[in-house]
Amino acid sequence: MSVQNGFLALLTQGAAYGSQLQSEFLCRAAHRRQLNPGQVYSTLDRMTDQGLVASAGSTDDGLPLYELTEAGREAAAAWLSGAPADSRPDWDEMQDQVLIAASLDGVDALAVVDGYRAAYAEKIRYLTHEADSRALLAANRAAELGARAAIEWLDEVATALRAHPGALVQPRSPERPRRGRRPAAESAARATE
Repeated sequence: MSVQNGFLALLTQGAAYGSQLQSEFLCRAAHRRQLNPGQVYSTLDRMTDQGLVASAGSTDDGLPLYELTEAGREAAAAWLSGAPADSRPDWDEMQDQVLIAASLDGVDALAVVDGYRAAYAEKIRYLTHEADSRALLAANRAAELGARAAIEWLDEVATALRAHPGALVQPRSPERPRRGRRPAAESAARATE
């Protein structure tokens, strides 16, 4: 879900094509090693089916552009508002949401950090009071340590954001990724040549 939400957030900067979204996502969420092109386009297809994005024409060389619909703008705003998408925060989702929010101009990344910090603090409270067997105790301890590590990272990010507001904001890259999905009709025509 974080890839879809990340794409929605990136599209708040304007229309983009698939490889461009992939490149921007990986640049901003640098903890991710890769994003499969198949995942990129299946995500865009699903977002189109859900009414979150629509066609915005194409680039000069025929790559399809996507733009947010009203529902897409609302979903992006909700994701960037600060609340974790799940009541059980996930480490990778947290990094995606915090880093992408911090990279976009006009987004209160500290609200996202604070939302995750509160969720992880609640998780620690729950875990430290729910151990009722030795096996559960070991599992809870591992989860508690993970939550404490998340809070430590979030505190470091908050300190950096407060010390240098806007330092992580990145404009869209002027470099154009070399690949992208061609419209279906054009791909079929090239295959028959």
